Amino acid sequence: MALLVLMMLLLFIDMVWIEPRRLVIRHLHCIMALRRPITVVQFSDTHFHTRFSRRLLNKRIKAINDCHADIVIFSGDLMDHYDHDKDLRTVLPPYLRRIHAKTIKLAVYGNHDIGGGAKYVYADMMKEGGFHVLCNEHICLKDVDLCIMGIDDPLTGYEDRTITQKRYQSSQILISHEPDIIDHLPLNNIDLTISGHTHGGQIYLPLITQALLPKGGRHYRKGCYVHQDHILYVTSGWGMTRVPLRFANPPEIVVYHLHPINKTDNIASTSI
Repeated sequence: MALLVLMMLLLFIDMVWIEPRRLVIRHLHCIMALRRPITVVQFSDTHFHTRFSRRLLNKRIKAINDCHADIVIFSGDLMDHYDHDKDLRTVLPPYLRRIHAKTIKLAVYGNHDIGGGAKYVYADMMKEGGFHVLCNEHICLKDVDLCIMGIDDPLTGYEDRTITQKRYQSSQILISHEPDIIDHLPLNNIDLTISGHTHGGQIYLPLITQALLPKGGRHYRKGCYVHQDHILYVTSGWGMTRVPLRFANPPEIVVYHLHPINKTDNIASTSI
């Protein structure tokens, strides 16, 4: 009995203190029709509240900057509940400004960036932090032959499901907070979709976790999915919601190494 109690105590300490403070850096290599190699860094689902650790955030900003990204992408859910933590309106932008990208910093709306009044401040906060918010919009980086599209949050926003119907550049990336939207979009013109939302289940327990996944993230929980020439990556993100615990889903940032296509390559070749 004493051993069982000790094991439960250690597990609780891991879920509360150890795993939420870990940071895993995932590397995904994709071959695409680009003019030159570029590096894209994604972070997601930070779910900030007023009691967040400044020291931990500084470490994670350093981890992003150490990747020397050409493009940094935030895929939604900046704050957990803005209506409870309105001080974040002025607290967070200076931290966001310290995140560096050689070319551009991009973001999309998540469901928590709309609810609780967050929709009235999120775009301004991200702009002050140096991020360009894509809401049913695209941006073309013609020097590398890359188009990046950002769709409005499919759960609480007004997503444009026609956004992926055109090809503007030889390589195209879609950012969507919820991954399940890809089941309802034409993907012939999209090479890579990056998403978040699920936290990987946050607390992973076989069978149970799948049943508790949030709407919009029940088909694609975590990691890399390949559909013919299309790649989807769903990150576990940083933060926590509902319960402040993580188990078997440590926080992560994702580094996408995008390589130009060679004659012997497939456009959507991938390795982790």
